[in-house]
Amino acid sequence: MPRPRPVLGVPVAVLVVAGTVSGWGVGAASADTGPVGTLYVNHDAACSDTGAGTRSVPFCTVQAAADVVEPGQTVRIESPADQPYSGSVTLRRSGTRDAPITFTGAPLDGDGSEAVLAWPGSAPALTLDGVHDVRVESLAFAYDDGAGVAVRGSDGVTLDRLGLERPVASASGTGNAVDVDGASSDVTVSRSWVGDGYAYGVRVRPGAARVTVTTNVVTTPRQGGIAVSGTSGAEVTSNTVMSPCAPGISLDGQSSGTVENNVVGSAAARQSSTCPAPTAPLYAVSADSAGQVSGDYNVAANGTGASARPRPEYSWAGTAYATAAALRDATGQGGHDIDGLSVPTLAAPNEHSPLVDSADADAPGQLTSDIDGAPRVDDPLVADTGNGTGAGGTGAAARPDRGAFERHDILTVPSGATPSPAAGVAPLVTSLGTGATSSWGEALTYSVDFGDGGAPATGTPGDPVTHSYATPGSYRARITVTDTDGTSRSGSYGEAVAGTATPPAATLSGGADTTTDGQVDAGSARFTVAQPADAWEVAYRTLAYGDGTQENLAVGAQQATHQYPATGTYTATLTQTDRLGRTTTARATFHAADAFLPVTPQFDTERTIAAHGVLKLSSATVQADSDGVDAAQLQIVTSSARAKGSLTVYTDGNTRPGTSALTFEPGRTAVNETTVQVTPTGAVDVYNGSSGSVTVNVVTVGLHSHAQFADTYHPATPARLLDTRNGTGPVAGGHSATLTVAGSHGVPAGAAAVVLDVAATTTKASGGLIVSSHGTSDSSVTGPYWTTGQTASAQVVLPLVDGKIVLHNTSRSSADLIADLVGWYGSPASGAEFQAVGPVRVLNTRTGTGTGTGTGTGGRIGRLGAHATLKLRVTGAHGVPASGVSACDLDLTVPAPSGSGYLVAYADGTARPGAHSVDFTAGHAAANRALVKVGTDGEIDLYNAGSAPVDVYADLLGGYAVHPVV
Repeated sequence: MPRPRPVLGVPVAVLVVAGTVSGWGVGAASADTGPVGTLYVNHDAACSDTGAGTRSVPFCTVQAAADVVEPGQTVRIESPADQPYSGSVTLRRSGTRDAPITFTGAPLDGDGSEAVLAWPGSAPALTLDGVHDVRVESLAFAYDDGAGVAVRGSDGVTLDRLGLERPVASASGTGNAVDVDGASSDVTVSRSWVGDGYAYGVRVRPGAARVTVTTNVVTTPRQGGIAVSGTSGAEVTSNTVMSPCAPGISLDGQSSGTVENNVVGSAAARQSSTCPAPTAPLYAVSADSAGQVSGDYNVAANGTGASARPRPEYSWAGTAYATAAALRDATGQGGHDIDGLSVPTLAAPNEHSPLVDSADADAPGQLTSDIDGAPRVDDPLVADTGNGTGAGGTGAAARPDRGAFERHDILTVPSGATPSPAAGVAPLVTSLGTGATSSWGEALTYSVDFGDGGAPATGTPGDPVTHSYATPGSYRARITVTDTDGTSRSGSYGEAVAGTATPPAATLSGGADTTTDGQVDAGSARFTVAQPADAWEVAYRTLAYGDGTQENLAVGAQQATHQYPATGTYTATLTQTDRLGRTTTARATFHAADAFLPVTPQFDTERTIAAHGVLKLSSATVQADSDGVDAAQLQIVTSSARAKGSLTVYTDGNTRPGTSALTFEPGRTAVNETTVQVTPTGAVDVYNGSSGSVTVNVVTVGLHSHAQFADTYHPATPARLLDTRNGTGPVAGGHSATLTVAGSHGVPAGAAAVVLDVAATTTKASGGLIVSSHGTSDSSVTGPYWTTGQTASAQVVLPLVDGKIVLHNTSRSSADLIADLVGWYGSPASGAEFQAVGPVRVLNTRTGTGTGTGTGTGGRIGRLGAHATLKLRVTGAHGVPASGVSACDLDLTVPAPSGSGYLVAYADGTARPGAHSVDFTAGHAAANRALVKVGTDGEIDLYNAGSAPVDVYADLLGGYAVHPVV
C-alpha cells in the first residue's frame, strides 16, 4: 500500500495546491473542464488578478480568488512549474450548508505536482477568518515560522488531506501546523500529514466545540502532537503520532470527548538536543477533563523490554501510569488499549500486528478510509479483536486497524512484463501475461487497458491475454488487479511497438558554418538533420563525420556542427535505427576548405639569401601560427641581386618544386605576390635559384584558414577602375591618385579586401608604386617597379578601410597609373573558398606541359605566338576540384622574352579584358601573380599581346570554389 510523504525542501511558508499531495487523498481526481462555479489559480499561465479566474485566464494569486469566491464555487489551484505562490492567504467569505466553498489542489488530470504558496513571515500560510461551510482539501503547507492553517471564529470547516512540513525543524517549536481558536466549532481535521518541527501538530484552543481530529499523522512535535484544551465534544480518533519528547495526545481545560483507535509512539532515533529524552506521557487527560473524556482501543508504542522508553505511557487526572494495564486497573479507561510494542513505522502495520482489525469501528469520528484514502478492510489472516460494525469498516464483521494506516491485501501484478513479441510491423499481435497473486489468497479480477483506445480486456488472472495493435505506434498497456475488498493495484507492461511497413527515412543536408553577417568557417560543416517522419519509431541516430569521429543525435530536428581537422573532402553518414532494428542512411559530402583573413601588411622580415641558399621563415614570422591556417599570401620584394635568378617558395619539409614565385636580375627591384601552404607549427622555405646572393623583403598580406570565421572570394570580370590616360593625366612624381573601389562594379560597401592589377606606363623616370588603404596610415603594399619608359604591372591584395585605395607614385617624374578590378573578399555566402595546392607547374611551353590548341599558331605549339591565345585547364587535377571552381591562383612567368608586350589571363568563354596580367620587355624575365576567373569549362585563356612569341610558365598555387554539400 502506498505511504504518504511530507513535502520536502521548500525554503519558506508554502501552500501546495496543484495536485493531491503524494500519498494524501483518495486517488486521482476526475478531469475538470472548467464548469461554471470553478475559479482557477495558475501563476504559470497567462494570468490576471483582475479577471474572472477562468481556465484560460486564471487568477495569478490565491488571495485574488479568495476575495471573490461565492457559495457553491470551487477554487482550483494549479502550478505546473512547481513555483511557489508568495503571500499569506486569508479567506473571509463563506459558503452554505448546501453550497459550501471548496479550495482544492487536486490536479485536473489526476497526476500533477504541487503548487506552493510561500510565506516567510510569522503569519499563518492560510487563515479562515469568521467563515462557515468551507472545505480545504488536497493542499500542502511549509513555512519558516507561524502556523500552517489557522481557523479563527469559524464553523462548519473541513480540512482534509493536507500536508504540513516545516523545511527546517524549529528548536523552539513556536508554530502550529493547524491552530483552531476558541471561537470555532464543528471543525474536522482529517487525513493530513504533519511533518517534524512544529510546536503542535493540531492545537485546539479553549472555547472551541465539536472538533474532530481523525486519521492524521503527526511526527516529532516539540510541545504536543494533538492538544485539545477547553473543548466540548472533541473526537480524537485513529491518528498516528510519533512523539519522542512531547505528549502525543492531550486533553485539558475541562474538555469533553473521546480518544479512540490512536497510535502514539516514542522514537529514540528522533530525539536530539532540541528534543531530549522525555518525561511527558504519550497520552494525557487532565483532572478537570477526566470525568468527561473516555479512551479506548489506543496503542502506546513505547518500546519493548530494554528498548522501552523511561517515560509514562499515560497521565490520567494528574496521575502517571507506566502501562495500559495500570491505567485500566486504576481508572477503568483503556480497557482494550495495547502497549509493550516497538515503535511502528509510518506505514501500514505488518501482517499479524496487534494493530490489525483491532479498532472500534463505531468510534466517534472513525472514517471508512485511511490516510491514503484506501478503504478500511477486513484482513482474513487475522482474527477480528475490535468492536462494532459501524462506518469504520467494510462489511458486517470488518474491523478497522488502529492508527492512520490500514493493512491491505498485498497484490502482485505483472508490472514491467515484456509483451511477446514486443515489436513488429503493424498489425502487431502480442500476448500479455495476467498472472497476479493476493497475499490474502483472495479471488482476483483483472482489467487490461491496451493503451490504444480500444476496449479493455477483463478476466481472472492466469492465462495471457492477446491483443492486436492495428495502427502503427508505441503502446504501453496497463493492468489493474482488484480483490474482493476492492483493494486494487496497477502496473504497466513494457512497451509494445507496432512499426510502419518501411522504416522512417533519414535525411541529411548542410553547408559551411556561417555567422549572421555572412562570414564562413570553411572547414566547419553545419549539418541539418530533419525531423524524421514517424519520429516515435526512431530508436537512435548516429552521425559519422567521415574523419573518424561521430556523434549520437537525438530524434528531433536539429543541426550538428563539426570542425574538420584539415582541408579535404569528407563524406558524413547519418545512420538511423528504428525500434524494430531497421536502419536507414543518408550521406552528405562536405569539402573542408579555407576562408580568407585579410592582414594589414606589415614588415615581416628582410634577409639576404646566398646563392642557392634557403631562407626559413617560421609560421610566426609570417603570422600563420593561428587556428587552422593552411596558406599565407606573401608579397616578396627583391633587391641587391648579384646575378639573374628566381625564387621558389614552398612548405618547409617538402621536396623543392620546380616553380618560381619571382624573377630578378642585378640593378632592378622586383616584386610579386604568391601563395604558399603553411602549418601552424611549420616554416616556409624561400630558395634562391641564382648564382649570386639576393636580398628579400617579405610581407604577409593575407591568410587562409579552415578553422576561423573569415571571408570568401568573389572573382570579378576584370574592370578598369582607373586610367589616368583618359582625362586626368599622369600622376606627378611624389603624388597620389585615389580611387573608389567599394560600391562600384559589384564590390559591396562592406567588402573586406580587394584584388587589383595595378600598372604604370608612359614613365618618365625610374620609380615604383605604393598602394595603400585609404582611411588608415599603416596599411600599404608595394606595387610594380619600373625603369624609364617601361610599362610595369603587379597584382596586389589590400584591406579596405573606407572603400577607397590610394596609388602613390614614388618616382621623381610623372607616370600614368592604371588599376583594374580582379576580385574582392567579403562575407556573402555565395563567395568561393580556397584550396591551396602545390605549388605545381601546370604550364611550360618549353616542354609542352599544359599546352593545347592556340589561335593563330597553326596547331600544336611550343611558344605562345604573338597575338595568340592558349587555353589552359586548371581544374580536376592537383587538388583543384573538377567543378564549382570560380578562380585559380597562379604565378605566371615569361622567362626570356625576345620582344616587349604583356599577357592577359582571363576566363575561357568570355571577352578578353584590357587588364595586364604580366608586362615584359625584351631581354628581361618577368613574373606576376594572377588570380584568374575560370571559365565554366574549367579553363582559362592566356593571350600574348606582344609582337613576338614568348615562352610562358604557369605555376598553380590553389583554386577557389563554391562547395555545396551534396
